[in-house]
Amino acid sequence: MLAMGFDERWVERVRECICSPTFSVLIQGTPHGYFRSNRGLRQGDPLSPYLFTLVMEYFTCLMDMAVHSKRIVPLFRLVSPVVSHLIYADDLLVLLQPTMRGMRALSDIMEEFGRLSGLQLNREKSRVYFSSRCTQQEERAFALGVDRGELPVKYLGVPLTVNYAREQDCHSLVDFAQRRVEGWQAAGLSFGGRIELVRSVIAGITMFWFQSIQIPTATIRKVEAICADFIWRGGMHAISGTSYAALGRKVEWG
Repeated sequence: MLAMGFDERWVERVRECICSPTFSVLIQGTPHGYFRSNRGLRQGDPLSPYLFTLVMEYFTCLMDMAVHSKRIVPLFRLVSPVVSHLIYADDLLVLLQPTMRGMRALSDIMEEFGRLSGLQLNREKSRVYFSSRCTQQEERAFALGVDRGELPVKYLGVPLTVNYAREQDCHSLVDFAQRRVEGWQAAGLSFGGRIELVRSVIAGITMFWFQSIQIPTATIRKVEAICADFIWRGGMHAISGTSYAALGRKVEWG
């Protein structure tokens, strides 16, 4: 925190919050005694997510310095900014060109980050993925210290692949829409209520996919058909290429 520019008084207050918590045990519904924790705050404490964010920011600083010194070269993109890694909760996705120097640099960063923060890389759950044009994949995976995986793979529910996503890669989106409409009681909802459910739930997750990958046309048509069947409750309808969100607007506003 000092390296990131936080005031010493603020850092000291955060340190006191970490080092001074005490706990009690309920025995037959009555709290007994207070004892300190050797590891500071526990997961579930309201302050824990903020501390975790500060710790992961240090990992971001290590990655930014490695990119700046060209020890790690991110994947080439036609748009800016350059993205070397993505962090979502305790999931970490690193995007880099698979040079031996980059693999060793990433391994060194993970070791240094674990030594200073106490957060160790779970190598059994971690995988490294290469494009088909990458050679010496086993040697590069060994330099990183994790096993090699096969694409496509899901990250936050979205399939990741080197090429454009295929229809078979997007079955989970169709299954999600089908499970959702099957769990809704269409008979107890008004026409506008059914449209609002489709907009807020299925359209929301579809837009999330659109932000990450290009969804195949066949998958979009299947999702549209599921939504149209739910909105019209199996009655006659025709979407003819119109998205279900646009269809809802036409119906609602006449």
